[in-house]
Amino acid sequence: MEIKKLAVFGDSWIWGDELLDPKLRDDPDSHPCFTQNDEYRLSHCFSGLIAKKLGVPYENYGQPGASLQSTMWTFMWWLNNRDTADTMVLIGLTAPDRQSWYNPDHVSYSNDPEWNKYVHSAWVNFGSSSIPEEWQQFGKQYLTLSHCDELSRLNYHQAVLFFDGVSKSLDIPLLQFNLYQPWTRLKQEVSTLLWPTKNMQEVLLGRPDFKQIHAPGHHPNEQGHQIISEYLIPEINRVILA
Repeated sequence: MEIKKLAVFGDSWIWGDELLDPKLRDDPDSHPCFTQNDEYRLSHCFSGLIAKKLGVPYENYGQPGASLQSTMWTFMWWLNNRDTADTMVLIGLTAPDRQSWYNPDHVSYSNDPEWNKYVHSAWVNFGSSSIPEEWQQFGKQYLTLSHCDELSRLNYHQAVLFFDGVSKSLDIPLLQFNLYQPWTRLKQEVSTLLWPTKNMQEVLLGRPDFKQIHAPGHHPNEQGHQIISEYLIPEINRVILA
């Protein structure tokens, strides 16, 4: 199988949060989301390392705070708006207790990509000042009225089976893996789901050098992303050679 491009989807781990160019670190106002940091962030996150290893370009559709729901929405946007031929897809499955809502009146203040019109529960829970009051109240109502473990299990099952089904029905080479503890096990065997009983957070935290491979906000640092890439590359090669 010839792979000409890589596309990755998920949350802040996929996006590359806390990967900051050393040239910018002396400025206390610098932030990983600044456009002048994009090249460094995208090349040092694990998907960038994998793309370099494969010798292909890649597109990063990760977003800090993303949920399984928004990851599916973004993936569907990609299906309808990008050439998907000969593209290898990686899905980082985020925490299933997160939720997202679509905001048709979204206003971009930082050149948001076309697909991004989401409000995430993670932002509301964090108390982000950028979330309008009406969406903060909406998020609190959701937490009060709907949020529960049963819904989290349904979110996880829906996402895993959705990505697996699309991969098989459209013949898209795809691998998905848990970033965090999924809280539940699928009864079905899903061939695109790597390591059903593992998650990358526990893998990194379980290492004796865990303090050296995490950034201050607990995302993987450059070394952590290198480790994740080394986990994934053999599995990607297995798919390519199949």
